[in-house]
Amino acid sequence: MPTKDKKLIGQAEWIGAIGEPTRLSILSLLVMGQHTVTNIATALRVEIVNISHHLKLLKQAGLVSSVKDGRMVIYSLVGAKAVGTTLELSHPSGVKVTLPLA
Repeated sequence: MPTKDKKLIGQAEWIGAIGEPTRLSILSLLVMGQHTVTNIATALRVEIVNISHHLKLLKQAGLVSSVKDGRMVIYSLVGAKAVGTTLELSHPSGVKVTLPLA
């Protein structure tokens, strides 16, 4: 029987948002500072439309935030910090994930 615990569902969705190679690359790039979709797409050599899709999922999961600056949207990490050579991500419920920075 599937769980109906909203906290667990939220945690699972958050972890699922992290578990994709392009999104991991985006998170690793954003640990260095804020970026626009165009900057991210150029740095990762991925089409802008694909980056926009991944950023939407990361934003829905609460991993990134965005601020509109004129015609540009600037993205930054939420609940994350670089510690040495790792990226620590924290969910509001207390779940933490640590990823190596390549």
